[in-house]
Amino acid sequence: MKKDLTWIDLGLISYEDAFVIQEQLHKKCVAESWPDTLLFQENFPVITLGRGTHEKNLLLTTAELLELGIALTAVSRGGDISYHGNGQFIVSPILHFDQYVKGAHQYVRCLEQVVINLLAHYQLKGKRIKGRSGVWVTEPGTDEDKKISALGIAVSHGVTLHGMSINVNPNLEHFKAIIPCGIEDKGVTSMEVCGCPPVTLSDLRDQFILAFDEMFGTQTTRRSISEIESR
Repeated sequence: MKKDLTWIDLGLISYEDAFVIQEQLHKKCVAESWPDTLLFQENFPVITLGRGTHEKNLLLTTAELLELGIALTAVSRGGDISYHGNGQFIVSPILHFDQYVKGAHQYVRCLEQVVINLLAHYQLKGKRIKGRSGVWVTEPGTDEDKKISALGIAVSHGVTLHGMSINVNPNLEHFKAIIPCGIEDKGVTSMEVCGCPPVTLSDLRDQFILAFDEMFGTQTTRRSISEIESR
């Protein structure tokens, strides 16, 4: 029997506002007054500093970031520094992960496989690189392995927070403000750069749900953001 899951799409929203909602959902999931949920969003440009961030991986000052319209914030997820912005697909699974897999390591590998399967739907060959999280592709033209999907999670009271991003068509110049995920010898790329035909974030969301359901044995249905306050 498939496990019931819900999904909510916040659309284009600031990282800070989205995280307030994410924390509300997390508390309700922990209290089991709200079902496990996939939270989708697109953020205005922001650099997030994970718990493992090294200062040297931020290449611009706060003032320089401000000139570019990029915010800066510290977050509770694991991992190093990351960038989010327009044209990037972000999903935060807020769920009791041990009900779906055996351990955090398997959870991360399954999330990566969801992205790999999703990219295959768009004729892109995603892969893992040993010792490095996320999903990578060999970029056409350069033949270099570059990251197309970053991943960083946190677990509190047995329920996950944060999640992953997929570069659809973001401003890749913004990534030059950081050393993404602290990896100096590898760059980032996007579905657009890799030759994928134009895809909307809503279309990608729908395909992600199908790939997630197949991987985790779930049945995901939509819920409204307005329902959170009423529960």
